[in-house]
Amino acid sequence: MASNKDERPMIAVSDVLDNAPFSAFHFGLILLCTLVAIVDGFDTTALGVIAPTVARDWGLSLPTFAPALAASLVGMALGGAIGGMLGDRFGRRPVMIIMFVIVTLATLASAFAKNIQQLEALRLLTGLGIGGTIPLGAALVAEYMPKRHRSFLLVVMFSGHALGGTLAGLLAPFLINNFGWRSVFFAGGIAPAILVFALLALLPESARYLTAQGTTAARARAIGLLTKANATARVTAGAQLTTGEQAVARGSVADLFKANRGSQTVFLWITFFATQFVLFALASWLTSLLTQAGHSQDTGAYAQMLHNLGGVFGSLAFGLLSDRLSARPVLIAVNFGSIVFIAGLGMFAASDFALLMALVSGVFVLAAQLCLNAYTTGLYPTPLRATGVGWALSFGRLGSILSPLVTGALMARDWTPSSLFFAIAAVPLISIAALTFVRGERHETSDVIAGH
Repeated sequence: MASNKDERPMIAVSDVLDNAPFSAFHFGLILLCTLVAIVDGFDTTALGVIAPTVARDWGLSLPTFAPALAASLVGMALGGAIGGMLGDRFGRRPVMIIMFVIVTLATLASAFAKNIQQLEALRLLTGLGIGGTIPLGAALVAEYMPKRHRSFLLVVMFSGHALGGTLAGLLAPFLINNFGWRSVFFAGGIAPAILVFALLALLPESARYLTAQGTTAARARAIGLLTKANATARVTAGAQLTTGEQAVARGSVADLFKANRGSQTVFLWITFFATQFVLFALASWLTSLLTQAGHSQDTGAYAQMLHNLGGVFGSLAFGLLSDRLSARPVLIAVNFGSIVFIAGLGMFAASDFALLMALVSGVFVLAAQLCLNAYTTGLYPTPLRATGVGWALSFGRLGSILSPLVTGALMARDWTPSSLFFAIAAVPLISIAALTFVRGERHETSDVIAGH
């Protein structure tokens, strides 16, 4: 009698992807996502770097720019939440490309802003697109990279944001002095316009996401992508695929608080809030604060470049360390470093040592955020990964929204640059306290075959 049992081989997607040799496929994906992060970092930092020039051009005071700086961060908060949920429901690839198109168009339009109100609206749209691309790029990298390289390569991708900020600080003085401040927005809009075509041609959908869809067409696409990601695995066309993860609603925010994930999610969000408060207080006001402390605008922009450059190297170094040690203690140590060297900015704000403090503080401040991003991708299962990262980033954006507003309000009350740096230096204590309570289960290798 013929057996009705399905004899097709059952393959765990995680086994194929986790054990894959690093290949041209992986290099192409990490390159694309890192380029996207570079563009996002450039566009995020652009207004903070050019604010003193725009203020003079429009006859405004620097604190007047606080709402415009906050507007892009409000957009990032909305984009992170919306992009993450849409990516879990409709796929990482299409939503990420749409969000990146929004970044392109809004940044180019910012070059034509005629007043602060128009600039605020356009920065809101820019932030919406940036906020949407980050969790989706992180989800794709987390879901495709071999396990032994995953944490480090996630940090590489996220460090692109810091590199973009470095480029903004490096190029802005040249562009402003030769072509005016609007050219900074032109530069930040033309690059992503070119990159959109590369994303359309080369960006893959997540094989894990496709497998979780459960349809015949989606699994056929997943098999093709698995073959590209790991040619040695011999995944045949007739194979059955499984993620092996517990079934949860795709893109469900409520599920972030179920199955013992509630306390983990709450303390993660608190950590993101404090970390982004610090990150964007410096990203928005470092140039202006050092200018008020007596430095030239070019020196202030150079300090911003050094701060971001330090973040690139710090993120890579601490990312490697996180791969070899437990990530949570590394994050706690990094936050202690942030406290010390931001306080150093306060001590040496008016001296040439401010440039050194800008560089070294960047090593820790940006590493705290980027390593936290990478750490978070492993705390949620595949159907919730983009949602979990997106909502953590979005809650963190509340901190990033408040930081330029609070800093601007204190500037208007005649707080000195040194006093503001000391105040910012106290905030990482909140991150350290919250991280001691994050003890969630890692999901880097949780795709197992039931009963296999």
